[in-house]
Amino acid sequence: AEEANTWKLLHCLYSDSINEHPDSLDNLITETTLSQQTLVSALFRTDAELRLLQVLTDWLEATAAYQVETTKTSPPLIANNVHWSNTLHELLVGNSLFNKDKNRAMVTCMDPDAPYRQKKTIHSDDQKDDTDLCKRIFTEVRCGRFKEAVSLCISAGQAWRGAVLQGWVLLHYLPRENTNSPLEIKGNPSRDLWKWCALGIANNISENIHYRATVGILSGHLPSTLPACQGNWEDLLWAHLKIQIEARVDRFLREHHATAYANTTSQDVLELLQSELFMDEMSLEQVFGAVKSLMNGKRESHYQTCQRHLMLGHVRAVMQDSLQWLDVAEDRFIRFLAHLILILRLMGKDPQHDVGDKILEKYVAQLIDKLIDGSVECPELIAFYTSTVPADRQVALYAELMDHVYKSDYREGVVKAGVSAGVDVAAAARVAIKKAIEDIQQSYGSVDFTFTQSTAIEKDKVLIDRVILSLEWLALITNQLEEALWLGNAMIR
Repeated sequence: AEEANTWKLLHCLYSDSINEHPDSLDNLITETTLSQQTLVSALFRTDAELRLLQVLTDWLEATAAYQVETTKTSPPLIANNVHWSNTLHELLVGNSLFNKDKNRAMVTCMDPDAPYRQKKTIHSDDQKDDTDLCKRIFTEVRCGRFKEAVSLCISAGQAWRGAVLQGWVLLHYLPRENTNSPLEIKGNPSRDLWKWCALGIANNISENIHYRATVGILSGHLPSTLPACQGNWEDLLWAHLKIQIEARVDRFLREHHATAYANTTSQDVLELLQSELFMDEMSLEQVFGAVKSLMNGKRESHYQTCQRHLMLGHVRAVMQDSLQWLDVAEDRFIRFLAHLILILRLMGKDPQHDVGDKILEKYVAQLIDKLIDGSVECPELIAFYTSTVPADRQVALYAELMDHVYKSDYREGVVKAGVSAGVDVAAAARVAIKKAIEDIQQSYGSVDFTFTQSTAIEKDKVLIDRVILSLEWLALITNQLEEALWLGNAMIR
């Protein structure tokens, strides 16, 4: 999953970089009465840094949504038009079937504020249902599915929670056919006032942790969101990015307060909100530093480190870290690094070509080492990756491949694949044959006197057969018969 997420991240970053965006906000803001949504849309189109934060947020939400869908284990919430049905049932039935002491501690009203106003509790089953609902609502928001979160509230009989969430929506005017018809709006014209009220929920430590986090993330209050992230790298990064986006959008709307028509927020409310909801704007690098400090001693995975470098545009750092990972990383991660190098080269972003060559060589060697029984099922694959390294290393690597493939049925395929990929197959074949000759010469030069005569003969036979069979490579290559004859004579000598 982490590898797939990294490829999706690279696609998101590249797609945004090749799209054209307006340079100036002045060209987009031509009217004096624009809605908040229109203003913010123009801001995203012109502010590259803010757009990057949104691209990363969208990516984090998309990957979370995919993970939730693939690992879904919790049963769906049962739709119920009446919230706290167990509490309502107990209030209607009375004391005849329930413990009186328990009844004294239970609310006597069914409005959402009753537990706080009366300082009493609802039925334990309803408390559990509320906990599950709030967690599901936070999960939907975390996955970028705001409308689904609101629908979830309504289907659970708690439309008031959905109404609370919708206070976050930016003010916008619906198009009118007749300019004299009444102005229709969607969103919240008193969004700043809603934020000030939402802070009461976000700061209420007796409120459900996931409900506080949901309201906090929508209102731009980071401290209330962090407990729900539980030290998870992706969740913490998402929370910080969302808050940074909200802080920048709020600052922009305050600067263009007079332009946003029908914004009913008074100046005193704005000042009050700024004093209670102040968030420093941080660079992306500062965000990663803050996330690291909240991970409770956990370390980034190799994939997460690559993702961080890609988000920051530090391709050179990816290369430098890759050198340290080559000898300790799993084969799957080496494969990922090799393909990452190839993609970066296609994008024109490979500042350390020598490091990339080492990674690709490591991957080719890894593919060759996995060959067994002297056969190769897909020589085209190895030939392609071999062709991506410098020419001198191509010969050495392809000679190593030839040394591993000793079954005649597969050798012609290896030669054709190498020629198609542009590898100097003839040079590789000569290196492979010379290696076989050197192996037998070294064997005779270091005789093991502990061998019996029979084992020594058997060992010699294997080496001699291998040397003779290696000549077949040149027989399969055009215009190499003379070279084969010369090396054959060298063997006999």
